[in-house]
Amino acid sequence: MALSDRLTAPDYYDRDAAEFAARYDSVSFETVHPLLARHLPAVGRALDIGAGSGRDARAMVARGLTVTAVEPADGLRTIGASNSDGVRWIDDRLPRLLQLREEAGRYDLILCSAVLMLVPPADLAPSFVTMAGLLAPEGRLALNLRAAQENEPDDLFFSHTDGAVLAAAKAAGLVCSDRGEAEDAIGRDGYLWRSFVFEHRT
Repeated sequence: MALSDRLTAPDYYDRDAAEFAARYDSVSFETVHPLLARHLPAVGRALDIGAGSGRDARAMVARGLTVTAVEPADGLRTIGASNSDGVRWIDDRLPRLLQLREEAGRYDLILCSAVLMLVPPADLAPSFVTMAGLLAPEGRLALNLRAAQENEPDDLFFSHTDGAVLAAAKAAGLVCSDRGEAEDAIGRDGYLWRSFVFEHRT
């Protein structure tokens, strides 16, 4: 029986939320997101999709942004909410983000970090449509992802090619304005992170 026959993606992370949170918090926002520094707005609203331990949400609040954190894993969301003053936490998930889509207002920055490899291929394009719809006219969508690893459940983790990511973004009316690659900040072998920054097509 495959692991995801018993577990959803949030369940997978909730099995040991404290360990995952400690791992995420062992490295800094700047180390994990070297590409993002030159794209952060000075002020405005930010959305952190898949906020995990709250590391990135806290860093963006410290930089003066108003941050909403989305995390579907109950354990991680509880840990993050307990140590992330000034961050609004929501239980929601891609591809639809139903709670956020019912709210007024758009975001100047959307960060979707280490999430898309948990999105099945059929949900990749709808996820981009949702995120594009939440992005302010001059806003930026920053994301990073990696390939699925051999030791991970193959029906929970998915590998999306750059072509698939760019095509899904294009179909949602977004263009890539920056991209890069980085080794794993935590030092895990075989983890190559690909980062993209998207904007609305003009």
